[in-house]
Formats: sequence, C-alpha cells, structure tokens
Amino acid sequence: MKKGIYILSLTLLICNIAFAQFVGKDGVSKALFYLQKEELDSAKKYIDEAAVDSTINGEAKTWYYKGFIYKELYKTKEKDDKNSNFRLEAISALRKLTEIDKEQEFTESSSKMLNYLASTLYNDAARSLTPETYQLAQGNFDKYKETMILSNPKVELISQDVKFKLALASMLNQYAQQSGQVDSTKKEQIKSIYKEVIALDSNNGSAHYNVGILYYNDAADIINNMDYDMDLERLNELQDVCIDLFLKALPYMRKSYELGYNPKETLIGLKNIYHGLNDEEKEEIYNKELETLDSPDEK
Repeated sequence: MKKGIYILSLTLLICNIAFAQFVGKDGVSKALFYLQKEELDSAKKYIDEAAVDSTINGEAKTWYYKGFIYKELYKTKEKDDKNSNFRLEAISALRKLTEIDKEQEFTESSSKMLNYLASTLYNDAARSLTPETYQLAQGNFDKYKETMILSNPKVELISQDVKFKLALASMLNQYAQQSGQVDSTKKEQIKSIYKEVIALDSNNGSAHYNVGILYYNDAADIINNMDYDMDLERLNELQDVCIDLFLKALPYMRKSYELGYNPKETLIGLKNIYHGLNDEEKEEIYNKELETLDSPDEK
C-alpha cells in the first residue's frame, strides 16, 4: 500500500515538473500556473511582477489576470473587510484594463467582475449605515457608483443614489433626536442630504417633507426656549428669525402636500407653519382638511 502511495506521489510530482517546463518565464504565465493550482499568494507575487514589467504591462491580459487574482484574494481573505485593499486593487487593475483593451477581448468577463465587486461595495455601504461608521458607508457607496460606471458608462444610478441618501439622512436624523445631539452643524448636514435628494428627484415627497420639518423644528426650538423677560429688541429679532424659518419650511411642506406624501402629517405641518406665521385663514383651511381626513365618513 505504501509503495502504491509512493508511486502515485512520484507520478504527480513528475507531472507537475513536466507541466512546469511548459510554463512561460513571464510573470503572467507564472501567475496563471499558480492560479490553476489555487495558490493565490504565489499567483499574486508573479502578477505583481508582471504589472511592473515593461515588456508585458502594456498587454490587456496582464491587467485582466491581476484583476481576477485580486478579486479571488478578496473573496478568500477579506470578504468581511469593508476596507479591503484586495478589492480596491482588483477594481484598479480592471480600470487599467478598460483603458488598454482596445480589442475588447476581456470586456464581457471584466464587466461581470466589476459588477460583482460593485455589489459587495453596495452591500458594505448598506451595512455601515450606523452613527459610528456612516462615513465609511458613504465612501463605499461612492466607490460602488464609480465601479458601476466603469462597468457600464451609461448605467442609471439615480434611484440607488436617492435610496442611499434617504437612508443616510433618516439614520442621522433619528440618532440625533434619540441622543439629544441635535446641534446646528448636524441639522445643516441632514438638511443638505435631503436637498441633494431633491436635486436628484424633484418629486420626492419624503425629502421635501423632511426639509420642511427640519426648518419648522428649528423655529419651534427657538420659540420653546425663548425667554420672554428679554428686552423687546431681542424678542423681535428672534421672532423675525422664526418667521424666516417658517417661510423656508413652507414651500417644502407645500410641495410634499401636492405630491400626496403622508397626507395627515403634511397637513399637520402646513397647519402649524401657518400658525407660526400668524396666518389664521390658511391655518383654518388646512385644519378643516385635516378634520375631513380624520372624519369617519371619509374612511
């Protein structure tokens, strides 16, 4: 039995030696040899050599196989690393490939790899939407978009962009409210993200509503914390600030209402904004509509 094992091992060794004799001396050939043997570290060593070898680093296959090998390294070693360097190196290599593969020999296969790598960036971005790691989430989402465009320059990503920004703004807003860390800088950051959504999708009722509420809440906070023993000049200044905030909130809340987004909450918002503006007539209009909405006969 031992003799049989010895003969089999010797046969495999001879086969490997014989196969190795047919392997080219360039880095790509050596990298492919070790890739076939699933020895990724050795494959990486030789494809890295090929990438700086002036005799072959102008060939499309060099960058295709570098992208492939680094993609495999990512899958086997850094799949759970949201900052994976192997993933970034794979994308970088495939970007180089698109620049020099004039015959489009590797276009289809390269596109599939880029789509896969982009999907992992998107998933990591979604999983990182927490108060502690949202900046990492934003970075990975930006890389996701870059990678998708690299795969297909005509790809449409507006819906994904809107979805991500809404989730980001909502998370930041909820955390700020729950933690009591609602400073002016944080408020402006959240407003800015919602306004970015509106720039991408002018008919996004959620974004309009949330910008309106944020402006309204700014005014409400000032009113609730106002010291009415202050001098009249300062009191008038604060009232003017509140009116300006209510006026800023109004077009966003009205647009949300026109779009039919969350009718009850939007009507409450409009009613309260007009109350803040001392416009009793319009406040009553929206109050009656709110009562009609709540009426059992209307349900």
